[in-house]
Amino acid sequence: MTRQPALDRMSHRLLIPESIPDDDAHGALGLTTLHSPPPPGTVAAEIVFIHGLGGGSRKTWSYSPSPDHYWPQAWLPNDLDFAHTRIHSFGYKSDWAERQRSLLTIRDFAESLVGELKNNPNIRQSSARIIFVCHSMGGCVAKKAYILARQDPSCKHLADKIHSMFFLGTPHRGSDLAAILKTISVIAWGSKPFVSDLVPESSALWDINDTFRHYASDLSLWSFYETLPIKPKVLNKIVVERYSATLGYPNEEIVAINADHRQLCKFDTPSDPNYKTLRNALHTALDLLRPSAKDNSDEENIHRNLGSFLDVVGTPEDELDVLHLLREPGSCQWFPKTDCFLSWKGDASPGILWLTGRPGSGKSVLSSHVVEQVRSSDTFCSYFFFRQMEARKSTLSDCLRSLAFQMALQDGQVAEKLLQLRGESLSWDMSNELSLWKRLFVDRVFKLPSTSRHFWIIDAIDECANFNALFTKRILATLPEGIRLFATSRPLEQILRGLLSLNSRVKLQSLTEADTLGDMHLFVTAKLRELDRLENEERIGAMCDKILDKSSGSFLWVRLVLQEFESAWTSEAMDSVLNEVPIDLQDMYRRMLQLMESDRRRVKLARSILTWTVLACRPLTVDELRIAVKLDVNETLQNMSKAIPSLCHQLAFVDKTDRVHILYETAREFLLDESLNSEFVVYGSEKHVHVGCLLLRYLINTAFRLHAPLRRQSSGIRGFAKPVSGLSPELLLLDYAACFFSEHIYRGTSKDDTLMAELCTFLKGKTILSWIEHAAKNGNLGDITRAATNLRGYMGRRTKYLAPTDPSIHLIDCWVIDLIRLAAKFRSQLLACPSSIHHIIPLFCPSESIIAITFANGGRPSSMAVKGIPPATWDDCLTRIDFERGQATALSHDARSFAVGLSTGQISLFDSHSVQCVANIAHPERVRMLGFSQDGEYLASSGASTLAIWQSRSGEQRYSLPLQCKLTAFAFLNGDELLCVFASGELTKWRLDSGEHETISWRDICDKDITGTLDVPQQPPSSAAIFTAGEMVLFAAGYRNRPIFVWNALELELLGQCEAYGNNGIDDMAFNPNPEITALAVSYSDGRLCLFDYATMALTFTRSSVYANSLSCSSDGRSLVTGSSKGIIEVFEFDHDSTGNMALVPIYGIQASDDSIRNVVFSTDGLRLVDIHDRQCRIWTPAALMRKDNELACISDIVPNPPTIVGMLEDSEAPEITSALAVFPLGDCVITGNSNGEVLAFSVVDGKELGVLYRHGRGVSVVSVALGESRKLVVSADDSSRVLVVELAMALPSSSTSHKLPAAHVVLDRRFGIAVASLLVNPSADRVLVSGRNVHELWDLPSGRMLGSISHVVGGMVSGGASGHAALPNMGDTATRATAFQHPTNEAWVVLISSYAARIFTWSDFEELTTANSILLRETSVTIDTPTPMRLTSNTAPRKSTAMGNSSYYVGQDFVLEVIRFSPSVAPRLYTWPASTFDPATALPGCQESLSTEINLDFVDVEILDVLGIIGQSTVIFIDVNLWVYSMELRPSPEAPPARTGFSSKGKMKEEKPETTAQPLLPALTRRHFFALSEWRTSSGELRSAIAQRAGGTDFFFGSKHYIVVIQGGLEFSEIVAIGERNM
Repeated sequence: MTRQPALDRMSHRLLIPESIPDDDAHGALGLTTLHSPPPPGTVAAEIVFIHGLGGGSRKTWSYSPSPDHYWPQAWLPNDLDFAHTRIHSFGYKSDWAERQRSLLTIRDFAESLVGELKNNPNIRQSSARIIFVCHSMGGCVAKKAYILARQDPSCKHLADKIHSMFFLGTPHRGSDLAAILKTISVIAWGSKPFVSDLVPESSALWDINDTFRHYASDLSLWSFYETLPIKPKVLNKIVVERYSATLGYPNEEIVAINADHRQLCKFDTPSDPNYKTLRNALHTALDLLRPSAKDNSDEENIHRNLGSFLDVVGTPEDELDVLHLLREPGSCQWFPKTDCFLSWKGDASPGILWLTGRPGSGKSVLSSHVVEQVRSSDTFCSYFFFRQMEARKSTLSDCLRSLAFQMALQDGQVAEKLLQLRGESLSWDMSNELSLWKRLFVDRVFKLPSTSRHFWIIDAIDECANFNALFTKRILATLPEGIRLFATSRPLEQILRGLLSLNSRVKLQSLTEADTLGDMHLFVTAKLRELDRLENEERIGAMCDKILDKSSGSFLWVRLVLQEFESAWTSEAMDSVLNEVPIDLQDMYRRMLQLMESDRRRVKLARSILTWTVLACRPLTVDELRIAVKLDVNETLQNMSKAIPSLCHQLAFVDKTDRVHILYETAREFLLDESLNSEFVVYGSEKHVHVGCLLLRYLINTAFRLHAPLRRQSSGIRGFAKPVSGLSPELLLLDYAACFFSEHIYRGTSKDDTLMAELCTFLKGKTILSWIEHAAKNGNLGDITRAATNLRGYMGRRTKYLAPTDPSIHLIDCWVIDLIRLAAKFRSQLLACPSSIHHIIPLFCPSESIIAITFANGGRPSSMAVKGIPPATWDDCLTRIDFERGQATALSHDARSFAVGLSTGQISLFDSHSVQCVANIAHPERVRMLGFSQDGEYLASSGASTLAIWQSRSGEQRYSLPLQCKLTAFAFLNGDELLCVFASGELTKWRLDSGEHETISWRDICDKDITGTLDVPQQPPSSAAIFTAGEMVLFAAGYRNRPIFVWNALELELLGQCEAYGNNGIDDMAFNPNPEITALAVSYSDGRLCLFDYATMALTFTRSSVYANSLSCSSDGRSLVTGSSKGIIEVFEFDHDSTGNMALVPIYGIQASDDSIRNVVFSTDGLRLVDIHDRQCRIWTPAALMRKDNELACISDIVPNPPTIVGMLEDSEAPEITSALAVFPLGDCVITGNSNGEVLAFSVVDGKELGVLYRHGRGVSVVSVALGESRKLVVSADDSSRVLVVELAMALPSSSTSHKLPAAHVVLDRRFGIAVASLLVNPSADRVLVSGRNVHELWDLPSGRMLGSISHVVGGMVSGGASGHAALPNMGDTATRATAFQHPTNEAWVVLISSYAARIFTWSDFEELTTANSILLRETSVTIDTPTPMRLTSNTAPRKSTAMGNSSYYVGQDFVLEVIRFSPSVAPRLYTWPASTFDPATALPGCQESLSTEINLDFVDVEILDVLGIIGQSTVIFIDVNLWVYSMELRPSPEAPPARTGFSSKGKMKEEKPETTAQPLLPALTRRHFFALSEWRTSSGELRSAIAQRAGGTDFFFGSKHYIVVIQGGLEFSEIVAIGERNM
């Protein structure tokens, strides 16, 4: 008995929590609200304080019993930063020293917390996020509560609201002192499970930590740990060590507190440093919540962007809901208990569970139950239900895109990856399942660590149009083990054979009648009770047995029988139904049609409903179907959800999302059977014509008349179309009609004349433009190209019914070409501004195109005009890129970009859409080969002696590998490995993550072959090719006069030999990338193109006289392109000949050049070609590449159109423009120079060349032109440093119809000495400043006498120090070219800037007005944001760095605009400088950077490319990377500069006047107007442009090749993109 007091005393000495006070001081149990913001204040956050072991909801947070020390209630509510937070405390019985036994655990406390939060009305009804502040064990309680909330579907809303957790001394891994407390409590008062839970390595803590880590990434975490030991009399020890108080998660902030365990959460005053630390951290958490007001809209934007990118409209939730309605409660419960399901769901192998069953056996309903089962666990579940003949539900690509979309909605990592891909503007064929699988999943999504938490449920795979690709293209074979797949199908032979190829990776399960008998019994019993026809359970059971006896396990038959029971009121009638309803589905459908035919009043409506429902490309909504039926039979249906099943006798039904479905796919097939003897038969081809005609009339006469584009009138400026805010009921069919009208035309018979007439009407009017605008507004130009493909397929069948001269053939053929070209050439313009199709895009189309003839040349007069573009039709060559230095030697294309290697070692990377150069990389030698990794992350370049690996986005070199012998081929394996084939007979595989490599030799294998059967040549292979498909990697080695040897690369196993007799050398080889097409294409030196089947090694096809230097296959394996030594590009399609052998069918050919094609490749989407020859790269968009599989060949024969080699639209041989454009201020004409040494004049009216003013001489290029209008002077310089000054006898004419060119008299002919960079003439035209890179000379005009010279520093040396020279210091480390411009306010001064140092000189005698230190505008470097080396994600901030940019200056009224350019990958920066900055009399000493104002372009949301000039008082004209031209009005800041105070010389205070600087100029209004074309850019990517303000408005001039383009009235069209400046 003496032991108890001793234990009591020891317990107080070891007391970690507080001693137990009275109940009031200890605090209330449960959830107590301490503070709520008074109304009408809103609640920004809920903060919940959770105490720890032995603590209380009040005492834990109080320094003393005084209410003033209860800081959550006394201090936080009075802190303005927490005024809008609701504060709670949570108390629970955690008294470890209480003298009675307890059964409570941490889980019990957590369940109590979840219940309190879930049922609190204030929290339940609020959208405010929750922050937990937890001391000690309270953190474990909070973690467990969050786990429980995440795992309980009913608590999903609560779990989503939990945002942050603050852990104050939480023993995540337990505490050693807990073991002591456990022993004390057991001996003294009985066990306390919650104390045992805190013992290190306890199962409770292990379980919490192991589960919490899966959810913690969604939270913001703060961990505070103690640094002082507690100080009892017996023990001096830290209670929770740092390693236990922290989690080590990447989203965790760790903070040390200068306190012991007890004082971590108790503070004497608000000035306590520990309190400030905790309070500021809480404030940070609140700041993180502030953007959450727009979280919903942001999430919607993300979903919308993902849907647009993947071409997915929502999730298949509506399909799932329909199946849930069909499932009887309590059914399907047997399946989750089966061994196969438990093994599959429990991550045991195999990872694929495949269920087969007969039609109507309940597979789809069972799939919906599997979705429910998976969703209830801590996993991500994505699902898809195939539906034959329904758009977006019938192909494998539809399924893959939907799965990717659903994965992104659930998994932030996947969403981030897909949004990143969207931002990269990747280009691949979204309809090609193999491209989707490789680029989207294998290369991207499957590399994420969260993959193992994803489940896929795919139903009715047998209804997928191309399900064989799952097996033949090795899609399922390359499915990661972490992805768990549940699939259902009918037991088709092709599917069963494909599943056998997967071996142990799949578990096959059959659905039998015995399996579903219990479910059917539940279903039939429930429905019989609902019918309420039978009087007692005994009769219900008897009738149920009768139905099941005849059902043969078919749910479909049972449902139809029960529907018939609805009109039966006697037992005899029910028995009659059972006897009359056929067991066979066909007979059953036939009986239903007979019943429908018996009611003649309903036949017309029922026939229309069934026709639309059967033929629709996707399920129509009831509103869409109402309009469709009205168009069809001119009757308006009411109460559609009841009318449709009633009229159609249950063959069609309406789901809960108001979409109309056919009962079963077997019913659709039944109604489409043309042998059916019923007036409800749907004659597919004829009815598609009928539907197509109705949709065309609807678009022409209704939809786009009601939905006509609106025009905004503002200040006389015409605006772009804006979307209509609401839709008229008549427009509810618009989306379907616009998207699918061409599908119905394509599927219709080609004999019908009415359809042809309606289509021509559609194409001749403005409806076609409104339709294009509508497609662009929806963000998917695929509708346009798909329509063109459909119309071409339709015309391929239609032409045999028309005379060759029929004008409709020409009309439709022309529009097919135009639609394809519009989507390719004007993609970015249409997506940025869909309404530009009406009045802008037609002006830029070739004059002979149908759109230009109809809407530009022959349309109504427009205030905007484009003149000077030579007459032409569409050119298959989209654009050309010329390289000034070096020949193009290597080429590779990725989804995001393409790379061109040069003989100089330069590698240029171009954006695949804009064709803009985005980076230049320097390989150390001539580039021989280039190749991107599968995910586009890396680019490999090879020369004769070096192989380099680059990060393609940043251009940074990852590896440089010396080559000991010739490299013949390389390929990336799974993104992180590189396989190389060497001429020495060796294979080397590098791992890019570690740099390790291994090498094997196939010659060694041959040397060890004692049988001599391999017979592999010892000579080096002349050519090699590599094929990769998942784990299968092959390579082929070709030799002169020897067969081609095909090897398994990873196992180094010789598979066989491919031989064509007479092999005198191989130029190139290429494997077909599609595993279904086992083809190896080989180009021999004698001109033959051969095709081998590498599965059998047989030669299957030969074509002579091809002479292909280069071979490349499209990523989907459908096509092969060849580039010949004779300059011919040909495209072939892989096909089979009459004997079933693989063959090549030519579909396109063009005489691309007279030079040899060095390389040619497909773009990733297969819609473009890129080739290189000599010094040029070209991008081709042949219409022949836009093709559709001829799935309708059975309807009518297609008239064959054999391809011919056509000639290319040749570039004019006229000399190209080589100088900037100069426009006389009054806009009389445009002056420029060309590559033939000529100075030309062009008309400002029509852009036509007026003639040659004068010549420098042949063999030189004019590089600079300047004008002196007051004296009719033209000054020009060529690349030989010759400067000519010419005086014109009279003013130049403005057009070619005016007078002849005036005589030109050369008044000065002089050599400058070094290359001329620029010319600047003063306003009075009696001086010219000639600038080179380092020297500037001022010449008198017309004498040419040099008045002065300026040199600036080059690498620390001053050049030119003779008399009359001055040295201009360079403030940077490297030399930069100085820039000269006319002073903004004083015509007598000229400004010269080098390295941000400005000096002012007089025009008269070049006297310097500035001091020796000049006017320093800024420091020599500017801080810029540069992308990180790898991918820049939404959570990764750009790197800050300093850079020395190249500055250009534009002079406005009273200000100067500075544009600083750094590199192609970094956006330029814009600054305005007040004119007073350049006044030497008032310039302040020191750096003037504070006087400049940076123009914030973030609010404009455009990526600026360059500034074109300044017009008016302060309107800046600039152009973005997509070549859209913008105007930005700059206006003074409303804030005036404050007066400055100082002391006079006598010591009295004086007030100075405001500084002489003008008020800062800020953007007030930014408009978008028109765009320039990419082909107007020079080989270096710049645009030669000029602006002139004439009487009729502002005209723009662009130089392109040998002509000038004039855009008149370009500012008349405008779209306001930003008003004012945000986030300045």
